[in-house]
Amino acid sequence: MSKKQTLAKFAAILLIAVMIVGCNSLNKMAKQFNSITYEVTPQVLESKGGIVTFTVKANLPAKFFNKKAGVVIQPTIEYEGGKVLLRPIVLKGENVSGEGTTITYNNGGSFTYTETFGFTDEMKEAELVINSIAFLPKKPIEAGITLEDARMMRKSFIFDEKKLADGIIHTSHRINVENEVREMVEVGDENPILDANGNIDLKAYQVKDGQKVEMLRLAPHGYEKVTLASENATIYFAKNLHDWNANLEWNKKEDVKAQLDKVYNFVRQGWEIKDVVINGWASPEGEETFNDGLSEKRAKTAEGILKRSFDNVAKEKETKVNFKSSTEINFKNIGNGPDWNGFTKRVEASEVKDKQQILNVTKSSKPEQREEEIRNMILIFPELEKSILPAQRRAEIVVTCYEPKKTDEEIARLATTDPSELTQAELLYAGTLTTEWETIYNIYKSAANMFSNSWEAQNNAGYIALKMGKVEEAKDFFQKAEKLNANNGIITNNLGVIYAYQGNFKQAETYFNEANKMGIDNNYNLGIIDISKADYKGAISKFAGVSCNYNVALANMIDGNNGAATTNLDCARKNAATYYLMAIAGARTDNQEMMLSNLKKAIKANKKFKEEAKIDREFIKYFNNAEFKDIVK
Repeated sequence: MSKKQTLAKFAAILLIAVMIVGCNSLNKMAKQFNSITYEVTPQVLESKGGIVTFTVKANLPAKFFNKKAGVVIQPTIEYEGGKVLLRPIVLKGENVSGEGTTITYNNGGSFTYTETFGFTDEMKEAELVINSIAFLPKKPIEAGITLEDARMMRKSFIFDEKKLADGIIHTSHRINVENEVREMVEVGDENPILDANGNIDLKAYQVKDGQKVEMLRLAPHGYEKVTLASENATIYFAKNLHDWNANLEWNKKEDVKAQLDKVYNFVRQGWEIKDVVINGWASPEGEETFNDGLSEKRAKTAEGILKRSFDNVAKEKETKVNFKSSTEINFKNIGNGPDWNGFTKRVEASEVKDKQQILNVTKSSKPEQREEEIRNMILIFPELEKSILPAQRRAEIVVTCYEPKKTDEEIARLATTDPSELTQAELLYAGTLTTEWETIYNIYKSAANMFSNSWEAQNNAGYIALKMGKVEEAKDFFQKAEKLNANNGIITNNLGVIYAYQGNFKQAETYFNEANKMGIDNNYNLGIIDISKADYKGAISKFAGVSCNYNVALANMIDGNNGAATTNLDCARKNAATYYLMAIAGARTDNQEMMLSNLKKAIKANKKFKEEAKIDREFIKYFNNAEFKDIVK
């Protein structure tokens, strides 16, 4: 063998030896790979507001990490049908430069890794795993190195895949708008509470009236159970007199006869008279005490005129009035004395010259001085006696009656048998006279059809449609209402509820905020938006004053206050979702009996929760529990 051949052979042997040494050094790391400890927080990954955040703290032992090696660790979220590659972790030995956290050979080391990713429903059974490759780099490790880059290194070693955590808890996504809107009760008790007839007493499982939350808003029906109607007249008197003269100039000038005839005809309708109020007045030039008595007498004179006329009306052949004598009518006479305010207003509106001089007198603080000054001014300004003072010598009559109304029973009957006989206000009011949703739905739908240009009718039809789960129909009604009355807080809020009901919280937030600016108190609705955005403290703040409520319980639970959550759930409306959240509260507080009993109720109320519980990571520590397995089998 030539010297040249000998040197080549030696070089090859040396290269192989180096490779073996390199591989042996990586093999040594491989043998100790399981000595690395990992702590994942939270132990079971959890989505909050659609975002999953976790932290990994790892400790690498001494005498493990080759001084010349690098390691790429690829965290991955794996689930059936897909995976999500997260940001890689890069480690390096103390003799390696470039990218990565340095781990010394003699002392070992540690690293902390925090990552965030978006949650999808497919990830409910996901796992956090890591795939790692050790390698011997020939040059500084470059930023952005990937697992595949490490694999392509001439000297590398692939470690076994390692699972770090289970996932993904998604309880924060269990916002329940449907059950809140529809006031749903689903009984899960094995031995339910019964009413007097032996039927399940659904009211016993409903939240108390004072604790109900209304996400939707009804438009006001506009119906008045009591409507007052009035007719009035004013009669005039001669100076310093309380006897009435129909031929007095001012009585003719103001056509008092026609005014009184209107009052009498108003009474002839036969409506129940609430009262007759008569205000007597005097002109201010007289002495105050005299004027007080004079105004009272003028009111009494007007009362006598009315009583005689009302008695005649009662005696008419086909009278409709419900009194036989005027003594049955409630008369209220008020003597007001001198009418200084009326005098001042008439002077201000008049064309009297130097009227400011007269007005200055009315501001005098002493009544006697004012009276005397006015008497003097009558001589200077004859217009006062001609066109101002006569208007003060009067009695004002107001007859108030109750407008006839249908009884509630009549309205309720007509609303379902002949709604065309009702006004819009009556028909919308009829919807408040029953608690049967099917009946309310038919009433409001009739109103929407009969009064197609009424935003109130369209809104209220949408209100009850959504309560009955008719989502698209409700949305259509609300959109019709919006076209009829844009920028209306009630309608805007209700459209927000539609979007929240459908799980579109981003769109719902826009509507809720706009409605709030329009004066609608919808803090509860905005609190639900806060839950969807993982602002649980904000939600709890907006829920202030609301108790015994599912969503309030949910916000407290995700915020870490399981005690407040349980307190709310104990008295909340009972349905499958409530029972299920109670089961989760039991699991979170290690109360196995609470978890199992409520899970049974949830599944009895709605079988869909059996399949959910089987994979729900809230119950992961019970997956091998015999009782749990029996419940979900």
